[in-house]
Amino acid sequence: MAPASPAVSRRHRWLLLIPFLWQIGGIPLVNDIAWRPFSLPFPMVWQMAGIVITSLVIAFIFSIDSKHPEFEGPDDDTPATGEAA
Repeated sequence: MAPASPAVSRRHRWLLLIPFLWQIGGIPLVNDIAWRPFSLPFPMVWQMAGIVITSLVIAFIFSIDSKHPEFEGPDDDTPATGEAA
């Protein structure tokens, strides 16, 4: 019988709420702002900044997940599924 693996903490995945709250919760706050950075409407700049924030959050979560042994690939000495030995 294989030893039990330690419990996996996935609390960092709650960070995925940041992009959702950025897009949904922030729109009523920024919809009436008249400032036009780079000659673009502010809500459009807000959405583009949200894309950058979302990418950073996902990259951060991926880096945390990839450090956990649960997500490691197979060892080099064992053949992958479907490969001949």
